[in-house]
Amino acid sequence: MPTCEITFYCQQGLSITQAKQLNRLAGMFNSTICCANLTRRQTISASNQLSLLTLATQPGDLCQLQIKGDDAELAHMAFTCWCGELGQPLVRPMTAAMAELRLANSLPNYHFALRQIAHSPASLSKADALEHLLDLLPAELVTDRATLSAAVERREQISATIIRPGLAMPHVLSEGISQPALTLLSCQQPIEWGSLIGPVQTIILLAVPLGSGRDTLRPLTRLAQAMLDDVVSHALLQAGSAPARQAIVIESLLS
Repeated sequence: MPTCEITFYCQQGLSITQAKQLNRLAGMFNSTICCANLTRRQTISASNQLSLLTLATQPGDLCQLQIKGDDAELAHMAFTCWCGELGQPLVRPMTAAMAELRLANSLPNYHFALRQIAHSPASLSKADALEHLLDLLPAELVTDRATLSAAVERREQISATIIRPGLAMPHVLSEGISQPALTLLSCQQPIEWGSLIGPVQTIILLAVPLGSGRDTLRPLTRLAQAMLDDVVSHALLQAGSAPARQAIVIESLLS
């Protein structure tokens, strides 16, 4: 069944009037339409006007409108204008500025720029995917590629780093990188990850310098906890643009 999404940062809170507009628009389509507040980790059906107000959406919250049904593409066009009035949809590269500023202000030593996100339409093996993720790391941060690659391989030999169906998070502490960095690869074709949980289509690589302290590691703990949350992980797996994926990961690092 066709699915679409609109991920956006709210520039204003969701008012009663806007909730009524969303509810009215949702009634015009056969598709199932949900509104997720990713900052607060809540999802509400757009068909329930009163429940929409319980999202308590505030300026700066990261949200996602999720559309699933036969007329999803038509509904997506209609809801794009509604989301544009509420905030900034994350589609084009220039829309990534807010997420990157939030990361720079809160975690200046962390690196997760748009160039560290890729999509592969081709079928990949697990080894190919891991090499691609390593290639996406900023070259100026990689002090020893061979050491870093070996660390990733050793970690996967201990146990497959799949965290839930469709999503894996390989992670290493290594002398091969000078500052914390993340890369993300989404794949059109599922990749067997060596786990009974099943294949994956989104992989996040976390590379952190060996000897990093608790304060450096804490954001990665927040990210892992967020990816275990159904609301956040579903939003990431459904996200259709690099700026949307980037914003969801950054929000998870920060909150």
